[in-house]
Amino acid sequence: MPEPAGPATLRDLLAAPHLQLDTPADLAADLDRPVQWVHPTELLDPGRYLHGGELVCTVGLSLRTPDDCAAFAEAVAGCGVVGVCFGIGDVHDAVPPALVEACRARGLPLLLAPPETPFSAISRYVAESRLGPELAAARATSALVPELLASLRRGDDARQMLDRAGGVLGGYFRLDPDDRAAGEQPAVAVPGAGTVTWVGPSPLPDPAVLDVIARFVSAAQGERDTETMLQRERVGQLLSLVERRMLLPDALGQLLDWPGLAAQEVSVSAWPAGAGALLAQALPGALVADAPEVCLVLSEDPGRVATVAADLSLPSGHSAPVRLSELDAAIAQARIALNLAHQHGGSVGPDRLSTLDSLLEQVPLHQLSPFQRQLTDPLEALDRERRTQYVRTLRVFLANNGSLVGTARELYLHTNTVRHRLARIHELTGRNPLVFDDLVAFAIGLRAADRARGAAGRS
Repeated sequence: MPEPAGPATLRDLLAAPHLQLDTPADLAADLDRPVQWVHPTELLDPGRYLHGGELVCTVGLSLRTPDDCAAFAEAVAGCGVVGVCFGIGDVHDAVPPALVEACRARGLPLLLAPPETPFSAISRYVAESRLGPELAAARATSALVPELLASLRRGDDARQMLDRAGGVLGGYFRLDPDDRAAGEQPAVAVPGAGTVTWVGPSPLPDPAVLDVIARFVSAAQGERDTETMLQRERVGQLLSLVERRMLLPDALGQLLDWPGLAAQEVSVSAWPAGAGALLAQALPGALVADAPEVCLVLSEDPGRVATVAADLSLPSGHSAPVRLSELDAAIAQARIALNLAHQHGGSVGPDRLSTLDSLLEQVPLHQLSPFQRQLTDPLEALDRERRTQYVRTLRVFLANNGSLVGTARELYLHTNTVRHRLARIHELTGRNPLVFDDLVAFAIGLRAADRARGAAGRS
């Protein structure tokens, strides 16, 4: 998605391919005005809510006559808005000619949004354009971490890892010995490896991004210790036996030399496979295990683990502190939490394990698939064929706890339009989203569809 440099303009919005906006040829003047904010409204005169610089979005619920269109255009033009965006499909099949004429008479740019472009997408684009470096750093880290983790699993050296990081960021990293001055270029020291310096040509990455790269490079250097790596794999094998109840947790004290096994309680966290070297450096007092398909960490200090999870930008799942005898259940908890973290991002703790999502995560996918086939697949097929938004409406309705008003507000629709869509869903599936049991069934169907897509992506 192309991103404007600085506040988005109307021209930027029209150029963004995912928004699919258009404008009448004779209303394409003043497109370089910066959009300060996006303001959806269905009021005929929203003037008291406007401060100037907004893009006013409407589906024309109040625009029934030529006089309505003229009054609306007069009201918003008088407040100094940068333009009007009219959403087609919910109330009007085409933009009212009277609104086109009223905007033309007042020199007001008019953008047209197709049915598949919600006003929230426009608002998100404008908001993201104003976030600047913070957003760029978050996106760079999100793209980098999976690539660096894969590089660590392959056993790449520091130079290979830096080359991969440079490829993601559109530039090159130089690795100098510790005693060589970095000059004027921003650099970060990596103990045992040297000094990492950004060369470009793309803009300098955010310091937080450089710190993540330095951590991975340092872990790659430490991974040269074959004995340590084999020890983590051995611990992983033992914890896998404990999880499958083929080894009693109490026996670990005889097989492993880790003081935490004598503690009253330990906590377990699960991380993506291959993160063992990284976590061993970040958590020197913890027991780090490279188990099949996952990295497990046992710790007496869950607060420290949570801090590291935030610093590393890795998905992670965390159990509640448990006695050693309950270690098998804690490992299972951490794995479930990690699966949720993969889907939602960030770090998932034990407080989020008493949810419908965590319960469904423990149910085999084949047991959930009937909900998907009978409830969500027909709606997704109809959305593709007729460009409707039944699945999106269901998701927003669930996210708003079954509130018609909240759903209408988020989708920028009238509550009657939301009610009509839900009634249509009832007709198509035989289940009524306004009935609690049926709404839960729809939630399970959507969850099953998301899990199936995730499984397909991983395969």
